[in-house]
Amino acid sequence: GVTPIPAGALSNPDADTLYRMRKLTWGKPLQVRLKLTPRNIGEQQSGNVITELPGRDQALPPILIACHLDSWDLAPSAFDDAAGCGIITAAAKKLKDQGNQPLRTIRLLWAGAEEVGLWGGKEYARKYANQPHAVAMESDFGADRVWRIEFRLPESEAMTALKQQLTQAVSRFGVAASAIPATGGADIRDIIRAQNLAIIDLQQDGTRYFDLHHTPDDTLDKIDRKQLRQNVNVWTAVLGIIANSDADFSMGEYQ
Repeated sequence: GVTPIPAGALSNPDADTLYRMRKLTWGKPLQVRLKLTPRNIGEQQSGNVITELPGRDQALPPILIACHLDSWDLAPSAFDDAAGCGIITAAAKKLKDQGNQPLRTIRLLWAGAEEVGLWGGKEYARKYANQPHAVAMESDFGADRVWRIEFRLPESEAMTALKQQLTQAVSRFGVAASAIPATGGADIRDIIRAQNLAIIDLQQDGTRYFDLHHTPDDTLDKIDRKQLRQNVNVWTAVLGIIANSDADFSMGEYQ
């Protein structure tokens, strides 16, 4: 029963510019001309893309790795989230090219319609709510280097050993373990809640992220190839370990 009103958002760089302009006025009124061009075209059809690197043991729940396909309307959105899709896909491909089939299936989810309401992730959770998963991971924070690994895993001797193995594997890429619990990304949020899944987060350097995402500056030339390569190497190392583990990742029921 509420009548919608026009709304807009400023990117961080534009907000910083507005703040500097406000300081320069020395308390005098500051006038800004704001032109909003979006229009509501109603609901449109979107879609998810799902593919798998099959594991040797189909009875074991798969590893879910995710990104999102859609972009903000101002730019190609290289950081948010083309880079994430490139990272998870390249990591899975590197494992495939090594010629050693993983024990567990690795399922890639390129989610649609994230920017307009996480609809791809919600639909994935609805469709696969009754299919067990082992671990969920997502890349959706740009393309700069991974610097921290976080865990949300069950308490067991096997998981303690696995965390130590993962921590050692990523340390050579300059990644440190954190005591902060992993929370997962936006596109895997609903399947995590539906199944109380284990999570591993590979946290990236976000120093540049909010200067680029959802702005016209989110273009391919902003991608640092060296840092992008480090992401792929870290993801490949982590996937290679967890996809070849037969440990029980079940978190049990929510308390």
